[in-house]
Amino acid sequence: MNAAGSEIAQNPPPPGGTFMPLVSLRRHRRIALIVMAVVVVLGAGFAWVKGKAVYSATAVLYVAPHFVNILKESKELDILAYDQFVEHQALTVPRYDILLESLAKLGDKRYVWQRKNESDRRAAERLQAALEVKPVKDSYLITVTLESTTPDHLDELVNTIVDTYLEKTRESDSFFARNVRLASLQERRGQIQDEIDAKLARRTEIAQELSVTTFSEQIASPYDRLLVESQNALAMAQRTRVASEAALALFEDRTSKQGQDAIAAAAFDTIQKDPGLISLKASLYKRRSDLLQQASGLDPRHPLKIQIDRELKEIDEELNRTVDKLTEQVAKSLIDQRRSDVKRDRQIEQELNQQLESFRNKASWFAALYNEALSLNHEIERSRKQLDVIDGRIEFFELESRAPGFVRVETYARPPELPVKGGRKKLFAVVMVLAMILGVATPVGLDMLDQRIRTTGQVAKIIGHRPVAWFVDHAGDPGLKRMTADQRRRLAIAVNRERESHGNRLALLTSVKSEAGVTGLALDLARELAVLGVSTVVVEANPLRPDDRYRADPAKPGLANLLAGSGDTVAAVLPASDGLPDRLGLGVAPGPQLFAYPVLRRRLDELKAAYDMVLIDAPPLLLSADTEYLIEVADVTLLLVGAGQVKPGELRRAAGIVQKIDPPAVGFVMTRLEVYQGGGYYAKLAEELAGAKVSRENGHEHTSRRLEG
Repeated sequence: MNAAGSEIAQNPPPPGGTFMPLVSLRRHRRIALIVMAVVVVLGAGFAWVKGKAVYSATAVLYVAPHFVNILKESKELDILAYDQFVEHQALTVPRYDILLESLAKLGDKRYVWQRKNESDRRAAERLQAALEVKPVKDSYLITVTLESTTPDHLDELVNTIVDTYLEKTRESDSFFARNVRLASLQERRGQIQDEIDAKLARRTEIAQELSVTTFSEQIASPYDRLLVESQNALAMAQRTRVASEAALALFEDRTSKQGQDAIAAAAFDTIQKDPGLISLKASLYKRRSDLLQQASGLDPRHPLKIQIDRELKEIDEELNRTVDKLTEQVAKSLIDQRRSDVKRDRQIEQELNQQLESFRNKASWFAALYNEALSLNHEIERSRKQLDVIDGRIEFFELESRAPGFVRVETYARPPELPVKGGRKKLFAVVMVLAMILGVATPVGLDMLDQRIRTTGQVAKIIGHRPVAWFVDHAGDPGLKRMTADQRRRLAIAVNRERESHGNRLALLTSVKSEAGVTGLALDLARELAVLGVSTVVVEANPLRPDDRYRADPAKPGLANLLAGSGDTVAAVLPASDGLPDRLGLGVAPGPQLFAYPVLRRRLDELKAAYDMVLIDAPPLLLSADTEYLIEVADVTLLLVGAGQVKPGELRRAAGIVQKIDPPAVGFVMTRLEVYQGGGYYAKLAEELAGAKVSRENGHEHTSRRLEG
């Protein structure tokens, strides 16, 4: 028994289910028999009408994984996706135009398939639906099968379809639209040839203009060498011009000492090499030497000495004037020479620039035409290669288009001799098997669709707790009665345990819905408690459906009278009699609901003072609001769940109400459980109890015999 209602549905639920085929078949055996009978009757008529012999004719096609070429291999004819190609061929065989042409080829024999007054289109569409074309797994074969109730000329029809298919698809399988593709190739060949002729004419014009006979990337342009030489000469002229300008600038700078020294040094070097100056110096130096010899030893005041000194001075002055004049002339000459050098170098550089620019223009013109000619060479070569490929393709088409394709006939269809299927007996046997399957499946399906709770496992799955007790529908079976009595004793012990351990003396018995056996369980539980030595009284608090077992003495007042304020509570209790425990009936209730709740609580307290245990027989929880109040008043609440009566949603709603009230102690009791014949937990438990009883009786008999002996 649960400690509190707040613990409902918190533990993980144990597994439960109602898939029990044998039980469903026993429970709904009449429905199963009806379904089987209906299927057998309808199936017998169907077998009688449709039970005709069916003949079959099959032709086999071989699909090669590679195309065997005559001329050469072609990647275009390789099957990259063989499985998809086979599927495509299987879908092509029953094509409408192929079947229509096949029927036309049969001529007068088309009656084999085409019905009287049936149009060609309708016959072809019907044949399209009946023809079965399938690839054979793990092989290169495709089967073409046609079934009919008439065996005459069936093989000829299949073979005609196969031949027509091969004729229609041979060309498209090998070379799709061969004529169109060949014309396209011829047209493209003419375009390429015209392009080659135009490019050859243009290349000839360029050769004449450039005066060359061949064009090659390995031959260098003649202007390249001229450009290199001109660039080198221009660079040298530029360096020479820069040097001349620097020298001129140095000589012309007379204001700076550096310029004066430079021109003086250059003039001195030139003067020293002048022949006239050298000759003059030689004669003057000789005259000077003679004069020095004459003046040697003369007194400075000697007239000759004075004359000689004057002459020596004139010689020096003459030499200096000559040197200065010559230096001036040489300096002017050197400057004029540098100026002329600069002018000359600039002129050379300008002419070299003009020459280089001219070579560049001619080189660009030559290179443009030469590169155009080289490009024409490449384009002509590429066009000739394309022309060779096109010529090869045209030749390939002409030769390979007459070769066998991917698909050929492996075996033609043969005339059928025996039917492959059909017949009334076979169809009737199938109907019998179907009737048996439906006869078993219908009861199982009905139980699977039935949402009502039938087992304790379902209750445990919904509320999260195992029921504290369960009671089977024994139907007078002695073994099941003993099992019920054992469960009743267990429930009584649990209730008494609550009384002894927690002082809970007021127990409420209610149910989710009606017909759960609340009244019977309350009376039986009171008797069990009396056997255990617990004085117990049962109070009827169900104004919706009063029970006659509570009205044994009409003279005594009932609960309704006590609530109205008349009579003594303990005196109104009916004493135990005829197998019934002490009980307090409802009496004459003014309506379907209880009233005077404070008085009700006081009357129950008076009964608790007189008895060890008070059991309240309350109405169903989902049908009466009085039950919610009684749950608040009671110390222990027992909620009965009738098997086959309550749906999961109803049980959840009732458990939610109890959880919201949160009574001190609550327990769930499963009633009216069905015992399944031939198996199940309850049936096995009944067998064990029966075996225990036999063993006990045998032991008593053996003991009696031993005592008698």
